[in-house]
Amino acid sequence: MNTSDRSQDLASLVSRIEQLEERLHIVAKYAVRVKHQLDGLTKKFNNRPELEQIESLQIAIALLAEKLAQLQQQQHQSSTPTWQETFHALESLDQAEALDTSSDKQESTDYFANLEEAELQTTHTTDNFIQQTQEPISAEEFLRQYNEEKLDFRGINLARVDLTRKFLSYNLNLSHANLTGAKLKKAHLRGVNLSKTNLKGAQLCKANFLNTNLSEANLTKADLHQATLKSTDLEKANLSEANLSEANLSQQVNLNQANLSQANLSGSNLRKTTLINANLSEANLSRANLLEANLEGSNLQGANLQQAIYNEATIFPKGFDPVKSGAYLIAPNASLQNANLAGIDLNNVNLTGADLRGANLNSTQLSNSNLCEVNLSGANLSRANLCRAKLIQANLSKSHLGDANLEYANLTAAQLSGANLLGANLQRTNLAAADLSQTNLKNAKLIFDHQTNLSGVNLNGINLVGVNLQKINLSGANLSAANLCGTCLCSANLSGANLTSADLRGADLSDANLENANLKAANLSAAILSGAKFGCAIMPDGTVKD
Repeated sequence: MNTSDRSQDLASLVSRIEQLEERLHIVAKYAVRVKHQLDGLTKKFNNRPELEQIESLQIAIALLAEKLAQLQQQQHQSSTPTWQETFHALESLDQAEALDTSSDKQESTDYFANLEEAELQTTHTTDNFIQQTQEPISAEEFLRQYNEEKLDFRGINLARVDLTRKFLSYNLNLSHANLTGAKLKKAHLRGVNLSKTNLKGAQLCKANFLNTNLSEANLTKADLHQATLKSTDLEKANLSEANLSEANLSQQVNLNQANLSQANLSGSNLRKTTLINANLSEANLSRANLLEANLEGSNLQGANLQQAIYNEATIFPKGFDPVKSGAYLIAPNASLQNANLAGIDLNNVNLTGADLRGANLNSTQLSNSNLCEVNLSGANLSRANLCRAKLIQANLSKSHLGDANLEYANLTAAQLSGANLLGANLQRTNLAAADLSQTNLKNAKLIFDHQTNLSGVNLNGINLVGVNLQKINLSGANLSAANLCGTCLCSANLSGANLTSADLRGADLSDANLENANLKAANLSAAILSGAKFGCAIMPDGTVKD
């Protein structure tokens, strides 16, 4: 071996020794930290002579002592090698064809990761021990201190406390607290720090979280049914076996690296939620909203995604096939015949030309959605929100639109024949050239106003008994054989309308524009006609009005 090679070997040796010294330094640091925690617990033990706590103290100390022994053993095994051993290793490396540095790097990474995990487990053991040995504080005492503007409750024991419907606001620090089995139904938590808090088995159904920090919290088996979480951090939280059915997690919720194994997320709204590297194994995601959700690297083994919805912006783990899992693709021209989409958030989606025949859209949110040329014949849209939706040339024949909100919706040339519109909101709705023939609106609570556009609409045979159509635009509309008995049409625009054989008994047509309208065989008995304009209109007897 020449001088140059020996110089390189010495440089390599120095580098290795420095790495080993750094490793030993880190191990020593962790050992000191654990030793400090052990000393602290020992001191607590000496100062707390209560007999009922001795056993739990001994267990905690034993666990920490075991962790310390493991770290010391790792330190001993990683001691600096002799010069002879190092030169022998270098000579062996000289004989090898290549040095696999990637494995060394991975080994080092794993080594330090194990140290981090050991420290984390030790910290959790300490926190749990402290929480268990503290006497629980009553709800009354906690709220008394909170109302006196105390905000720092780190590590407090509130196990099984009842805070139902309580309002807890910004800067409240409950990190590391014990809230196992706590009752927080319909509670409001805004800006509260619940990081690393133990909420195992807590009752949080219909609770409202805003800007709340729940990172690394323990929510195992917690009940979050119909809870709302907005701008909430749940990174690395443990939600295994938790009930999140119908929960709303759609607004800037962070579930990265969260444990959701065996959790119930059926019907939950996870729209735009980040679930990167989350554990969703055996989770129930049936009918969950996954539009624009990011599930990159997540574990979906054994998960149920039947009737969940996703779109082209949804990111699934590599190799995962949502179609095979039974999920619905929300996209233009999608085939969703008889699909169950009741109550789902579909605001602003594009379903142009989609087949939704017979689909269940009861109470579904569809505001600002593009539903042009969609086939919704026979679909259930009762109580659906279609505000400002585009339904141009959509087929809604025989659909159920009872109590649906169609305010500002564009239904130009839509097919609504035989549709049920009882109680529907049609304020400022554009129904120009739409077909509403044979639609039964008897006893309907339709809401029309002067901005509702019904020009050219087909209302042949429609029942509008007693409906208020004041100032409505019905120019060119087909109202032949329509039942308009007692209907208010004062100041309405009926120019060019077809009213042949229409029943207008007792209808209010005062100041209405009926120019060029066809009223042949119409029944105008007891109709109010003061101020009505009949220029060039065909009257019931077939004569043309001057």
